[in-house]
Amino acid sequence: METYNHHAFGALLASSLKQISHTQERPRHFTAFGLEDLYNFTDKLSSITGMVLISVDGCDSDSKANGAGSLNDRREYAFIVAKNTNNERPETIDSAIEDCRLVAKQIRNKLLLDSPVQDCIDSNTQINGIGPIGDNYYGACLFFAVIENEEYSVDGSYWQ
Repeated sequence: METYNHHAFGALLASSLKQISHTQERPRHFTAFGLEDLYNFTDKLSSITGMVLISVDGCDSDSKANGAGSLNDRREYAFIVAKNTNNERPETIDSAIEDCRLVAKQIRNKLLLDSPVQDCIDSNTQINGIGPIGDNYYGACLFFAVIENEEYSVDGSYWQ
């Protein structure tokens, strides 16, 4: 597998999904290093209405021996689909979360069936509700992992 670029794939998804329709002129895709970055999204989302996609890549991984002399490296990623709501109408929160959950399921299906990681994605995924983000955005967060077989050895060029 070529190196997976989570943020680039997120931008491709955001521009391909009808509900998001990301373009350079109408930005609807954002990136975050971790979920804690979402606290700083108020400025980014304040002038936007509708649905957005946030690609989260905190460079988290977990390696385990695979019993064949190498490691399985499990990289953790997330996509957040969020939609602005009206804080004076609480029912808009439930509606936004449900709309976003359906889009998150489509992203999951795309990852499993037609993506750069379809051959190495762990099919055990998780979708959780999330919010508020920024100025009353609520939605769904899709968590997934990509598992790659990794040979390990000491590379002398790193050592003195």
